[in-house]
Amino acid sequence: MNLRKAIPAAALLAMVIVVTACGVQKNGQESGGRTPKQVRMNEQRAIDRAEEIIHQAVDGMSPKPTLERMTGAPVDVCIARDDHRPDDRVQVEVAYKLTGVPGSEAQNLVRQAQDAWLRQGYKYNSGGEVDWSGPFPTVYMRTEPDDFWMDAVTGVMDRAKGEGVASLSVTSPCFLPPG
Repeated sequence: MNLRKAIPAAALLAMVIVVTACGVQKNGQESGGRTPKQVRMNEQRAIDRAEEIIHQAVDGMSPKPTLERMTGAPVDVCIARDDHRPDDRVQVEVAYKLTGVPGSEAQNLVRQAQDAWLRQGYKYNSGGEVDWSGPFPTVYMRTEPDDFWMDAVTGVMDRAKGEGVASLSVTSPCFLPPG
């Protein structure tokens, strides 16, 4: 794999995850027009639930990928507000790059994540139609009723060889830290 091509593609993939991770839109409303609900949660509970959702997708995958953590500290300020007012809420994001499998399997891993999450009863955030022929096919889903948002992304790293990369990301709803 050409390192000069891999670094920008990985950066773009990470940016897609960050930009799409938050499910709240303008005027403080979630997609669908619902008002955001206050969630009773703490950091560890959010991290544990995000990891559970990741493993629901990965544990049954074949070939079996290795999870390579993509984010540093998982807790950050809530990015749900679009009006730039102060907000004491935080949210957790857990993201992994799927490694240790041929790059040609990247899209297959994202399809497997989608199927695993559908079996769990999770819902699509969008119409559910994924353009698998596009440069970065992405599956956007959410859990009910706890409202965690997740995505599975794949992208081509080397078109000539059909090599790609895949990642999974789970973002918790915003919550007030204890205290």
